[in-house]
Amino acid sequence: MEKNSESKTLKKNAAGFYPLLGQSIAMISPLGAVAATMTGAAEFAVGSLPLAYIISIFGVLIWINTPYQFSKKINGTGGFYTFNSIGANPKFGLIIGYMMWFSYFMVITNAILFTSGVFIPGTILYFFKFNIGTYTWIPIMTAFLILITVIAYLGIKPSLAYSFTASAIEIILLVVTSVVIIVALGAKNTYVPFTPGPAHGFAAVAVGMVLAIFSMSGSSAVVTLGEEAKQPRKNIKKALLISFIITGVVFVLTAYALTVGWGVSKMGTFFQSSVPGLIVADKYVGLPFTILLFAFIINSLFAGSLAPLNTSSRMVFSMSRDGLGPKIFSRVHPVHKTPYMAIVIIAAVSYFVSLAAGLLIGPLDGFLYLVTASSAALFIGHILSNFGLAVTFKKLKELKIILHVIIPSIATIILAVAMYYSFVPPAYPVDYAIITAGIFIIATIIAIYLYGRKHADTISKAGTSDMSVQEEIYGGK
Repeated sequence: MEKNSESKTLKKNAAGFYPLLGQSIAMISPLGAVAATMTGAAEFAVGSLPLAYIISIFGVLIWINTPYQFSKKINGTGGFYTFNSIGANPKFGLIIGYMMWFSYFMVITNAILFTSGVFIPGTILYFFKFNIGTYTWIPIMTAFLILITVIAYLGIKPSLAYSFTASAIEIILLVVTSVVIIVALGAKNTYVPFTPGPAHGFAAVAVGMVLAIFSMSGSSAVVTLGEEAKQPRKNIKKALLISFIITGVVFVLTAYALTVGWGVSKMGTFFQSSVPGLIVADKYVGLPFTILLFAFIINSLFAGSLAPLNTSSRMVFSMSRDGLGPKIFSRVHPVHKTPYMAIVIIAAVSYFVSLAAGLLIGPLDGFLYLVTASSAALFIGHILSNFGLAVTFKKLKELKIILHVIIPSIATIILAVAMYYSFVPPAYPVDYAIITAGIFIIATIIAIYLYGRKHADTISKAGTSDMSVQEEIYGGK
């Protein structure tokens, strides 16, 4: 297999285990997830929110089995694209690659819009009774995105160093806040939130669980750092697993603290409040600490926007390096060794998509539209990858029924249920988001099919550049 020229190779051995762990946790964005997704889960699970998160731990463990198993054998900048292109089928992998790229790209758009147009204005309005203005979110979002782009542009090391530091602080703040609330409540602590009673049955808990799973699902984004990681086969799967364990435990602890802090019987009003997590923190921990918490929630959302920019830029870089995307995306910065053109262009496009969504339908509905479109593509990409896993290990003659067939099948069922409860019945702006994701996916499949009819040889090279780098790392083993 032909080796990559150095000009199209990212910086090898740039990220050890801890930076990879930071990237994995940053994509989950713990504080940001508590502010956004956990609040959404509470709308359905209400006082049974901690139970929904306990169940979701098992769901996420099954979910991440697929990238965990793939990463034992295949690593590369393309992530799921490379997994499925090399392991299953090039055309199949390319379709999944663009689906997953779309999902991560839309994470950038919804994160920057939520931060600038929903969270910051909502917090200022609640605590200071001051409306910052209808369009003030635009300069906030502009500055936010410029900072993210600069950090991503300058290299994976500063990006991951920032992500790891931010993630560690977030985890500490969540644990401290939760413990203070629990201790302050004393005898008022109760086991009731760990039962379906407050939600009036398992049906509502199941819907809350879907959102809880989604809030912890970002750890798999670390697989796109296979080219830049030290000992990728060892460290990527390790980062996947440990980030899941850490965030799973912290989310259960936080869900319980916020539930009992707000009041188990009053959780029906939790979602309706603009910033319920900060309101509870202000009540039990005090305003100075709450302001600190607010600052780090912004920081969490910042890191949670930087991580998908790194991920999406590397995915499209990998596909373009194989000749299956715009050539401009395959350029590597001569000094920083980053896919700098992919980073800059993706950042610019995400800015205009977020701006359009915010202006046309408002920041809140715009956020819901963008996050739903991201979810749809993510769920479908993971479902297809579950099938690709079995095909891959059958080809390798290492197929294990439980790890490669049964667990992925359970994950597929969970994802199918998640899609149903997330998108049925469709309602504005969710229905438009589903249509958008559907159009993108169908257009991608048609384009790849038509391109493949005349360029079958190019399609057959999907994932080969990543494998060439992997051979350089492991000496062909």
